[in-house]
Amino acid sequence: MGSKKLALEAGGPQRLELSWGLFWKKFTVTLDGKVVGTTDGGSSELKKGVDFRLPDGSTLSVQIQSGVLQVDLAVKRDGVPLPGSSTDPEQRIKSAAYMLYFLAGLNTLVGVIAMAIPNEALEALGMGIGSVLFGAVTAVLGFFTYRGTRVAPILAIVLYVGDTLITLMDTVAQGGKPQVFGFIIRVYIVVTLVKAVQAVNELRRQGEAGAQLQP
Repeated sequence: MGSKKLALEAGGPQRLELSWGLFWKKFTVTLDGKVVGTTDGGSSELKKGVDFRLPDGSTLSVQIQSGVLQVDLAVKRDGVPLPGSSTDPEQRIKSAAYMLYFLAGLNTLVGVIAMAIPNEALEALGMGIGSVLFGAVTAVLGFFTYRGTRVAPILAIVLYVGDTLITLMDTVAQGGKPQVFGFIIRVYIVVTLVKAVQAVNELRRQGEAGAQLQP
């Protein structure tokens, strides 16, 4: 079961509410407290996409989009993603930035603990001042990702792909086995960053298109 509230325009009130039951059953669209439409086809129907007609004549499209380790609920009004929805370019950029901030804090915390409490296991994993520096770099990349720069998420992708390759090579060289869960997490990180780069490109295209329409 779940629900989500969204605004129809940037900066506007969250007038639209989406709610659903188990396995996306009884998916209901409510606008200003009034039910616009429902569908009971569950996830199979939402994966195909469902359209609802809003009172102002516009079309609300809802679709489940499954990606690598992610399931997005695409909500569009006349083909344009609603602000705050999972496929909204600005939301994807913010999500990537928040993720980088979290990773920065985590690496910094682990590094500080490793320096304060000497531990052979942490030292073997390379934790310490290196983790603190890695966290600082990640925080800077998060800041510029939030600002909507394209270079920052690209550098973050390079950073995490390179760190993953180095970690894998060190693990194999020491006769160990790569941790599947850790690898999956890193894939998730890279996928989120790739989506951020795509979102920045989309916003730039929208800005260029808007500039061309101006007299």
